[in-house]
Amino acid sequence: MPTSARRPARRVVPATVRGRMTLAVAAVLAVALTAGAAVLLTTVRGDLWQSARNSSQRQADLAVALMERAGRDDSRAYSIDGVEVSDARLDLVPVPDATSGPSLERRSPAPGISGGSKEYAFSADGRYRAQSPVDFTAAEDTLRGMLILLATGVLLIVLLGALLTWVTVGRALAPVEAVRREAAEITANDLHRRLPVPPVRDEISRLATTLNTTLDRLDRAVTRLRTFTGDVSHELRGPLTTLRTRLELALARPESAHWPEVAAEALEDTGHLQALVSDLLLLARLDAHHTPHHRQVDLASLVRDQARRPGATPAPGVDAPGPAPVRGDAAQLTRLLANLLTNARRHAATTVRVRVAVGDRDVVLEVADDGPGIPAGDRERVFDRFTRLDDARTRQDGGTGLGLAIARSIATAHGGTLTAQAPAGVPGGARLVLRLPKAPPRSADRPRGPGDDTATR
Repeated sequence: MPTSARRPARRVVPATVRGRMTLAVAAVLAVALTAGAAVLLTTVRGDLWQSARNSSQRQADLAVALMERAGRDDSRAYSIDGVEVSDARLDLVPVPDATSGPSLERRSPAPGISGGSKEYAFSADGRYRAQSPVDFTAAEDTLRGMLILLATGVLLIVLLGALLTWVTVGRALAPVEAVRREAAEITANDLHRRLPVPPVRDEISRLATTLNTTLDRLDRAVTRLRTFTGDVSHELRGPLTTLRTRLELALARPESAHWPEVAAEALEDTGHLQALVSDLLLLARLDAHHTPHHRQVDLASLVRDQARRPGATPAPGVDAPGPAPVRGDAAQLTRLLANLLTNARRHAATTVRVRVAVGDRDVVLEVADDGPGIPAGDRERVFDRFTRLDDARTRQDGGTGLGLAIARSIATAHGGTLTAQAPAGVPGGARLVLRLPKAPPRSADRPRGPGDDTATR
């Protein structure tokens, strides 16, 4: 196959918006002005042609009037200022010609009828007929001049319109080019940079503002990911280092090592690592915005089940008089309640209280304890990942630091909120408030499938 046959076809339409806009404006102007010029020329041509015929007709009328006034009575033809006058009673009349001698012209079939390039006139009594040639030379010269002027004007206007469009679109797109250049230079290492926002409040300005907002969210997400990665590395390194040290010490003196105790301690460290990895996996799934199963769950029943778990001290006091229907995943909601109750038991002095209230639109769950409480400045920070307050910084007392973060992520995935608020009534202690949308009545709910149930774990 020849090389020339494999070459791609050349682009007819410009690749840039600026070029396409310029081409479109030039084409529209060319078509519109050409059509207007054609209509104008057609109109002027008709007027000029009619004016030439009217002038010829007036000359013929004048010649007939002169013949009637002269009162000539013969069959000869006369020429008056180029207008041939003859006896109208003859079918054929002689018309002298300076170059070829006399010729014959057929009589016009009716008075006032115009021939193609001649105009006729008859006397009042029908005796004389005058024929005057129509001269279109002046009309054709005028049309030719107008055509040249119009063609030149159309070309100049099209070129001027294309130039103005090129300049105007270029200036309008200059901020876009500035935004593009700045965006091309932004990398993952300098997400703090922002795109230039034009001073004029137009579509480009709103686009730049929206992109900057997106960069803000991306910067926060990347910063959070880096912090999270560092925290995960730190949390995993501690148990792994402890486990490795214990095993190395036991292997260094195998004869004096108490292997059942070593195995128990290694198992404890492994259990801590397993719990940490499970929490991280759950957070990853929640961050992926997986939609929970839309099943109706009785939150009050889940609270009572969690309160009756054996070995959980202190036993919480539950105030849940009636059903509290919400929609979501029962397993995730159970994990949320377990994290809240575990956090309350860890910090409570003697009492943990749980209250469930059903409103018109939402279900409110409050978990309170009589422990040291959460300072006002830390009531939002406690939901950050790997956050432990000063009185619970050890892993034995403070857990992994992911419990409340997981609880809030589950609440958000179910369309609700989880906040830390000031204690109600009695000073001191912590108070966590969960709000979830109330499920519609069962009659307005969707048809239940074979796997749907009201309260499952």
